[in-house]
Amino acid sequence: MAIRVAWVLATPDYRLVHDALDYNRHAISLANGDGFALSYGRETAFRPPTYPIFLAGVYWVFGPSLEWARLANALVGTGIVALIGVIAHQVWGNRVALIAMALAAVYIPQILIGQSVMSEPLFTLCMLGAIAAALRGWVIPAGVLIGLAILGRSNALVLLAPLAWALWKGPRPALIMLLAATLTIAPWAVRNYVVFDAFVPVGTQFGSALAGTYNSEAMNDRENPASWRTLKRVDDYRPIFNQLRVTPEPVLEKRLREASLEYIKDHPGAPLKVAFWTTRRMLDLAGWDWAIHTAGTISAGKRAGAAGIICFWVFAVLAVIGAFTRRARDAPLWLWTVPVLMYLGVVFLVVETPRYRTAIDPFVIMLAALAISAVTAKRAQVP
Repeated sequence: MAIRVAWVLATPDYRLVHDALDYNRHAISLANGDGFALSYGRETAFRPPTYPIFLAGVYWVFGPSLEWARLANALVGTGIVALIGVIAHQVWGNRVALIAMALAAVYIPQILIGQSVMSEPLFTLCMLGAIAAALRGWVIPAGVLIGLAILGRSNALVLLAPLAWALWKGPRPALIMLLAATLTIAPWAVRNYVVFDAFVPVGTQFGSALAGTYNSEAMNDRENPASWRTLKRVDDYRPIFNQLRVTPEPVLEKRLREASLEYIKDHPGAPLKVAFWTTRRMLDLAGWDWAIHTAGTISAGKRAGAAGIICFWVFAVLAVIGAFTRRARDAPLWLWTVPVLMYLGVVFLVVETPRYRTAIDPFVIMLAALAISAVTAKRAQVP
């Protein structure tokens, strides 16, 4: 907590950029009792609700202060460190848990995303909480927490499968978990049905995520191939985007999704190209300038962004070593499906680091802790 609070206090020039502007706008509107803010003059479900509501609670208590918003995310980041320790303790015991928490406390990419007004830290906290609950066999808390994670980022829907696997002692516990998750999501889905007269369980981002990546400009970009771009700059979908202000969001999302899928049909190699480049970007191996640029999307400066990249590379090397340890193989298989599914949830769309790696990084940290634990244990055995 001290590290994260110090970072916030040491960067008073923080400015809202990109998605953070939307989260802040919705939170202020909610804190004032006016509901979710309009988008382009019409109702919206583009931003899932968990983080805007959390931020609205902070603003309702302390006023609409960016410093308090960032301090609240510092608290969330501290919770992530704690839950990394809890999960490591449940699976591997005290030694690995203490090493994992020590590593997580100083892991720069998590500190950077934690100092921003972004949804990923709260999403990751809910996801890790659901995993810890599942490891304990706590069915309803696991369902509620994964429901909140889904309402933070809709790609968490895929995590219902490994959690059901973790709780499987016959169908009853898994079904109760699914019911708890469904009931957690239901109020937002009902709100969307009332507002749009359409079934929108979480959000309306998928169409724009597809369209921003699967277009001629992105695919023919020689400097940053297959990189997502705002639809304002995409000629392929101009006729759809020009109707933005007069088209309900679910209708717009459907049109963009259908047009993107048509593009993929005409260019069947496009998903593989996207997956190749997004994987490189996920590993910060697609060029130094691009990695620094995407760190800037969470208002991280160039030096901080560079430090985060180097820190990730060090941890990634340790994680690869840790993945080949016996204790990594001893962990429940379903646990390792979580980072794999989180990777698959973005690899065919768009990746910005460290943002979109936030839900994967805890597993990198735990594997790194296994590597250090294995090395120190061997040294302890040397006479």
